[in-house]
Amino acid sequence: MCGIAGILNFGGLPVARPDIVALTDAIAHRGRDSAAVVVGGEGGDGVSRYPGIALGHRRLSIIDLAAHSAQPMRSTDGRTWIVYNGELYNYQALRRELRSLGKVFRTDSDTEVVLVAYETWGKSCLARFNGMFAFAVWNEDRQTLFCARDQIGIKPFYYRLDKTGFRFSSESKALIHPAQDSLNADAVACYFLSMYVPRRMSIFADVEKLLPGQWLEIGCDGRHEIQSYWQLPVAGTKHVSATAAAEEMQVLLDKAVASQLQSDVPVGAFLSGGFDSGMIVASAARSTAGPLHTYSVGFDAAAQSSELPVAKSMAERYGTTHHERIINGSEVIGMLDRAIASMSEPVADSAMVPTYCLSEMAANDGVKVLLSGTGGDEVFGGYSRYVAVNARRKLFFQVPRSIRQGLGAGLLSGTVFGKRLAHASLDMMFYTGGSAGFAENFFADRKAFLGFLDNLTGRVFPRPAAQVAELYENMQFDLQVYLPDLLLMLLDQLTMAHTVEGRVPLLDIDLLTASFSLDPSLHARPTSPDTRCLMRRMAAGQLDERTFSARKQGFSGPVRSWIQGNREHFREQTMAARAIPALHGLDPESLWKAGAEESNAFWATEVFSLYCFSVWYQTHVAH
Repeated sequence: MCGIAGILNFGGLPVARPDIVALTDAIAHRGRDSAAVVVGGEGGDGVSRYPGIALGHRRLSIIDLAAHSAQPMRSTDGRTWIVYNGELYNYQALRRELRSLGKVFRTDSDTEVVLVAYETWGKSCLARFNGMFAFAVWNEDRQTLFCARDQIGIKPFYYRLDKTGFRFSSESKALIHPAQDSLNADAVACYFLSMYVPRRMSIFADVEKLLPGQWLEIGCDGRHEIQSYWQLPVAGTKHVSATAAAEEMQVLLDKAVASQLQSDVPVGAFLSGGFDSGMIVASAARSTAGPLHTYSVGFDAAAQSSELPVAKSMAERYGTTHHERIINGSEVIGMLDRAIASMSEPVADSAMVPTYCLSEMAANDGVKVLLSGTGGDEVFGGYSRYVAVNARRKLFFQVPRSIRQGLGAGLLSGTVFGKRLAHASLDMMFYTGGSAGFAENFFADRKAFLGFLDNLTGRVFPRPAAQVAELYENMQFDLQVYLPDLLLMLLDQLTMAHTVEGRVPLLDIDLLTASFSLDPSLHARPTSPDTRCLMRRMAAGQLDERTFSARKQGFSGPVRSWIQGNREHFREQTMAARAIPALHGLDPESLWKAGAEESNAFWATEVFSLYCFSVWYQTHVAH
C-alpha cells in the first residue's frame, strides 16, 4: 500500500523536479518507509529521453521489504518504469507463469510482477490480476503512460487533464492549485444528495477519477484513450442447492482470506459484532500461524447498543490478540474533525470516527495491515434496502418493477418520487442517506433539480445490466457506485492516514463472481424481510449466536446523539458554512429553528452532512 503520483507535460515541456517532489510529498502519509521521484530528459534519472515525464512514489513496505523493491521501479532493460499502489494476491502464481516463459525477476515483490506482466502481455495483463491496485507504467518505446485501476475500485486513482499536461495522484487534494481551484457544482449537489461524490466526478473542478475496471493510456501529445477492461459478472446463471452454494462460497472465502493474509509485517482485522468481520476473523484463525490482532470499538451513548461483548466473545473463541476502545461523547468532536481532515473528498458517514480510531490503534501497535469486512453487503445481499424491511418497503417491492418504472416515467415523471420509481439507482441512493430536499436548494427550481436527477441516471450512473433480477440490479449499483465512492474511499483514506493498509477479502474477484452467479433468491427475496440468507447459512456454528438476531450496526456511530451532546459546536460550525461560496443556496439557520429537529425526519442527516462539509472545506480549500 503506497501513494503514487506523476506528471506528463505535453509538447516536450520539461518537468521541474520540485513539481513532482511537491506532488509526492502531498501524499507523504500514505507511505513513510521511503520516498523517491524520477524525472526524464538529459541529466534526468534515466526514466526517459523525454523531458516531460516524472513519476513519484511514497512507500509503505508490506511485501518484500528490501530496498531493491522500492519505487519508481524500472524494468531490467530500462524500457518501462512503474509506480504502483496496492497488493496483487495472485502474484506468486503469475510469477511462476512468467518464469516459465523465460522472464527473470530481481525482487520478490508483486510490483515487479505487475511490471513484467505488462511488458509480456500488454493491456491484457489486467485480466489476469486478482487484487487491489492503481498503477502507472511509462513505456519508453511508445512514449506513453499507461494507467489502470482495479476492478472494484479498492484503490484510488485521481487525475487532472488539460491542454498542457496530465497529472495523477492517489488523492485528489494533491492535484489542486490552492490559489485557483474551485469546486465542482454538480459534485457538491451530489454530496448533499448522497453523502459522497459519485463516479467519475471529484469534488474539485477539473479533477476526475479513473473508474473501477478501467485503463487510460496517454501520449506526449495529449492524445489519450480510456477503456473498461472488466465487466460485472453475468448474474443468476448457476442453479445449485443452498447447501452446495454455501459450501462453495465458504471454500472461496477461505481462499480469499488466506491470500490476503500474505504479508511481511503484522496483520490485524476490524471486528464488530456483525457477519462480515466475524466471518473474516473465523476464516483467518484457520489460516494464520500466529495470533491475529483484532480491533473493536464502542460508544458511551445510550442511543447506541454496544457490539463489544459479541466481538470479545468472537476474539476469545478464535484466540485473537484483542484490542477494544470506548469512544466517549467528549472526545467525538476532536476525532471526527481529524478524520474529516484526513479525507481528500468530503463524505458524511459516521463510520469515519471508529475507522479512524481503530486504524490509529493498529498503527500504534505496529500493525500495518487490517482486514475489513467492507463489501460483504454488496456481495451477499446484506442491506435492508434490498428487501421488505418494513411495510412501506414491502409494498414498494410488491408492485412489479415494470409498473413502478411506467408510473415513474409517465404519471409521476414530474416528481422526485417518480424519478425514484423510474430508476432503481436513485432509489438506492435516496434510501442510503443524504437529503433530496437539501440538495434541491442548489437549483433554481424543481424542474432544474429533476433535470439534474435525469443527468445522473442518464450520463453519470452505470446502466443496469439487461434482464437482471431486481436484487442483483440493486446490488450491482451499490457495487459500482456506493461501495467504491464512499465505503472504499473512506477505508483507504482513513487507514492510510495512519500509514496502514486496509484489505477487503469479501471483494475477492473469484468470490464476487461466484456469488453473483447464484440464483438471487439464495441471498434474499425483495418481498421478504430477510437479508444475506446464504451467508447466514455459511455462518452457522462459526459466529456468536447474538449476531444472527442483532440489528445491523457495524461501525456506524450515533450521529443524533453526537449532535445533541455537542449542539452549540455543531450549530457554530454549520452556520459558518454560509461563507462557503459553493453553498450559497443553503440556509443553515433553518436547521436550528424551533421545532426543526422534530418536524424534519432528515434533520440529523442534514446537520451532519453540512458539518462534515464545512470542516472539510476549512481544512482543504479555505485560505
